[in-house]
Amino acid sequence: MYTLIESRGEIAKAQDALEATIRQNFKTRVVKDIGWQGGRRKHQTLNVQSGYWFYSADHKEGDNPKRLNWFGKHGDGPGVQIAVEVNVPYAGRNDMLAGFFARHNQTGRVYLFHTGRVGGGAKGVSKDAFLAWSALTPAIVQDANGDQRNGIVVMPIEGKGATRSAIDYVQSIIDFKQAVRDGETITPETKERERLLKAYYEESSGRRKGKIKARDIDYVSRHGEVVNALSAWRTASGLVPGEKLVKNVLIDLGLKKAGGLIEVYEVKTSSSRGDVYMAIGQLTVHSPSESCRRIMVLPADDALKADLAAALQRNGIELIRYRLSETDARILG
Repeated sequence: MYTLIESRGEIAKAQDALEATIRQNFKTRVVKDIGWQGGRRKHQTLNVQSGYWFYSADHKEGDNPKRLNWFGKHGDGPGVQIAVEVNVPYAGRNDMLAGFFARHNQTGRVYLFHTGRVGGGAKGVSKDAFLAWSALTPAIVQDANGDQRNGIVVMPIEGKGATRSAIDYVQSIIDFKQAVRDGETITPETKERERLLKAYYEESSGRRKGKIKARDIDYVSRHGEVVNALSAWRTASGLVPGEKLVKNVLIDLGLKKAGGLIEVYEVKTSSSRGDVYMAIGQLTVHSPSESCRRIMVLPADDALKADLAAALQRNGIELIRYRLSETDARILG
């Protein structure tokens, strides 16, 4: 669970830390026009790294003042297009803005969040469609009044490799918008994922709990990167004709054949009891038959308690490990 940061001073401090972290990694500075549907800012200074850009500035005019945090893909030419705006309020809770900061209750780490609200104007570009297509799982954030807000972790505001998760998130939005243009988001499979997503959030409030250790390399924000590495690893291991990798809000990754799941994978950020208990339940519930392989994916450097290891063996759950560095996620098998 996370707590929304609402005080003016704490938000300003978080924003300063965010910008310092991004600029430490996005070291190249260029001047370009920033464009979006119906508007343009000319001759703005961007921070660029690995083909992506970041821009931040105050926007105090109008009825909804905010700090702008814009991200996009960088290339040749005099201008760039905004992929996603993660604008944050100066104080309080503001649901008109898609960005906010929140603190993890167990580790104390502060993160930049995005609601998943995607703009761009094209028919089919929407929050529900994006979340269903990407299979990203928003976390539950609680404000000072005890009310909840859901958001996707964009990146920690500090830490080793912090900007990697932001780059992954920006690219997922770019890929989604391309998928909309290609007609991939109107398939029956994607619509079913949208239905599952809505049902999931109707019944899952307050579900995600458990103690997570603070680490130099942030495992929470890079869950999606591990899932992507897992998908690439499983593909490289070999697929036979008719097999297809799938994911949705209920499972991190699955292997499907002839209409049914034959493998289910669940990635966790630690080997704590809470995470392992949850993974056992998820793998048990979402494997459709006894013949379906159930695989838990845990960090390589987290020791697994003997009784938990025995429980996996007893329940026919396989275990594979992964390791994160500042630059990549690697599946060890």
